[in-house]
Amino acid sequence: MIAIVKAPRDSFKQRHHSAAFAVLEQFAAGLIEQAKAHGGTISAEQISSALETLRGQNKLFDAAWMTLEADLDTVKTRQNVAVRHDPLGRLLVSRFAHQLEGREAGDLEHGALSREILQPFFKVIRMMVGMDMLQEIDGEIQTIIEQHADEEDELRDPTDYWDHLAEEPQVANRLNLVFSRMALHFKDYERRKNWMIQLVNDNMPHGDHAWTFTEEHCVRLLRALFRDVRSALSKPERSAELVAKLGSENVETLRNVMASLDRDVATLHIREAENWE
Repeated sequence: MIAIVKAPRDSFKQRHHSAAFAVLEQFAAGLIEQAKAHGGTISAEQISSALETLRGQNKLFDAAWMTLEADLDTVKTRQNVAVRHDPLGRLLVSRFAHQLEGREAGDLEHGALSREILQPFFKVIRMMVGMDMLQEIDGEIQTIIEQHADEEDELRDPTDYWDHLAEEPQVANRLNLVFSRMALHFKDYERRKNWMIQLVNDNMPHGDHAWTFTEEHCVRLLRALFRDVRSALSKPERSAELVAKLGSENVETLRNVMASLDRDVATLHIREAENWE
């Protein structure tokens, strides 16, 4: 969960090994025939000649290609549904996927988030929310996915699949709980914000063209992550649900955190307006 997902163990690698080895066996068989015909020995020229003979056999690799093409079709199908092996990680990222470079956010020079932020982001989530809660919610979401699975899932585009899953109220409620727990850690808003900026930058892979996670990036990210928390606080029924889960004192803390974040967002908008002038 929230980590690199290993591919399911199957005979994919073994089938390709067997297909490639079948070609080598044909080559070896040709060399053996050459050796038998020349007293058990074979020259470098004869090896080259045997290779050229094989090169002219157009159907030599047909079996290998059939294996490869069949497995490529399988891989394409898996790409659409394999994300279900780490649903919580993908659902958490879906909250700010629109801010990642290459999407509507544009490039890094125009304020997009580097895709290399994902691993530092998961580290922040683990530290703030705790693995016990994440594992519990991950298991619950896995169950929900199985309950709502249908035959169309394997044919869905990955983006459509996550949009489809995010519409499930049970999933949204659990994600909201994760981000509510995260938001509670921002009780001392400025200190925690600076801590998060530092932690993300300290855990980013730094190359020749290092990207820096700035305060502006952080404010935009938090706004996206806490979007539904803010929405829940503004609705009496949903706010009451948060009180039942977190307690009235914690819900009051959430309101204060959202107010601090709103001030940061307002400051950001003023700065952007000044830059446009």
